[in-house]
Amino acid sequence: MVTVYLTLTSFGIFVLDSESKVVVEQLAYPDAKLASSNIMAVNDGISPDSLKAVLKSLEELKIDEIVVDGVTLARALSQATKIPVRVDEKPDVVTGFRNGEDTYLVESGKIGSAEEVSAFRRDVALTVAKTTVVEASEEKDILVKHAVDTIGEIDKSVNVLTMRLREIYSLHHPSLSRLVEDNKQFAQTVRNCGGRSHINKGALAALGLSNSLVKSIMENLDEDTGAEFQDADIAILRKLAERIVDLYEMRHELEEYLSGLMDTLAPNITALVGPLVGARLISLAGSLMDLARKPSSAVQIFGAEKALFRSLKTGASPPKHGVIFQVADIHTAPYWQRG
Repeated sequence: MVTVYLTLTSFGIFVLDSESKVVVEQLAYPDAKLASSNIMAVNDGISPDSLKAVLKSLEELKIDEIVVDGVTLARALSQATKIPVRVDEKPDVVTGFRNGEDTYLVESGKIGSAEEVSAFRRDVALTVAKTTVVEASEEKDILVKHAVDTIGEIDKSVNVLTMRLREIYSLHHPSLSRLVEDNKQFAQTVRNCGGRSHINKGALAALGLSNSLVKSIMENLDEDTGAEFQDADIAILRKLAERIVDLYEMRHELEEYLSGLMDTLAPNITALVGPLVGARLISLAGSLMDLARKPSSAVQIFGAEKALFRSLKTGASPPKHGVIFQVADIHTAPYWQRG
């Protein structure tokens, strides 16, 4: 039975006999791009042309078995040859060759010096790293993560700014902040009307406020005991209110953009929990692939990590749900059906 050992390095593909001597080789040197593409293809379980050429030579030699030192390399080989492939994590033959690879390349005249060996190995490592970063940056789930994180940050900013706007404007018109609970409508009212002397039924109705709310605002308008603000005071508050409304509009645009991304990237998740919750799950997991690998018990409490750690520390009851509790089918279901 003829067994050979196959290994992939920065310099190419090498087939070894039981004494670590090279039987067949396919050099990538001096092409760093070729070397990096071979490595990345094998890491993805794909057989590159260089590997196929080596396998063709092995089939002509009537090899009975190929031993490799990695599962991904074995997967790539299995796609391109009928020769049986066996995985040995630390084969002595391959280890011996790798330890003496630099010497072999120089003494056989394939590379001029040890310095050139080190320089090429560095070039290949940098090329692989750059390509990996570029490919990772092109993944759509990265855009999903950034989009949903941005929406979360906008929500925090809107809440802080609106709280400040309400606090200041209440010095001038106390009842408006009490009556208009919706933050967006409150900011729109301040932006469009300004001071209380300019508030009227027509302006309030144009903002979409209900008739009962408009009536309550107008009834409380004359009874307010707020301070009089100068035009400069009102002007700066209207600008602040305008920025808050702009943030709401930006959030809406981001939601539409995110919905489009999620429909393309994860249509099944979107159909189950909606684009926003689905995107938050992807963000919390790190990527769509990471989310797919998580057990359901972990996905169930994503977003409730602080409560989980607190329960572990204090002995309190652990959380039952994380962000998925926002899904209507879950938070409206009877507690014994929530899972």
